[in-house]
Amino acid sequence: MSVYLTKNETVSYISVPGNLLYMLKLVKHIAMKKTRSALLFLTVLTLQIAVSCGEGDKELFIKDPIRVGMVIKIKPEFIDEYKKLHADDNPGVRDLLVQANMRNFSIFLHQLDDGNWYEFGYYEYTGDDFEADMEKLSKHPRNIEWLEICDPMQIPLEGYQGWAEMEQVYFNQ
Repeated sequence: MSVYLTKNETVSYISVPGNLLYMLKLVKHIAMKKTRSALLFLTVLTLQIAVSCGEGDKELFIKDPIRVGMVIKIKPEFIDEYKKLHADDNPGVRDLLVQANMRNFSIFLHQLDDGNWYEFGYYEYTGDDFEADMEKLSKHPRNIEWLEICDPMQIPLEGYQGWAEMEQVYFNQ
């Protein structure tokens, strides 16, 4: 695909490369100019990407992640140890979570009015097969070992075996 842009009465020739990352950098650079020809270029580029994306190019489209919120109690006597296990300088199973397409994984800790301490977890799943990714993660030896350490520190809510998933009621992009 080729596009001609005019700038200060000169004509520039841009050949759009197949490398998406390069195209996105180019789009960002051109979008900063906010000129009519830049907007035309962005429109043509967007159409070209949409047209050129065949069945094998689904990864070019960025889909919304599945957002997961969850809650579980933690035994107060294990809070310090749990924090150390999840400290930034402890790699734990972070790489396994990334391999399982879990991004922005966060855990929050808070004591509620009932006197119990709770962990509130959040992550975004960005993969294509949630069940398969979770199955693979659950069978990984390092993840099994990690859960053998962490699970005894926690108390599932009544009716649950582990973390209880929460209903998402609000999201602001």
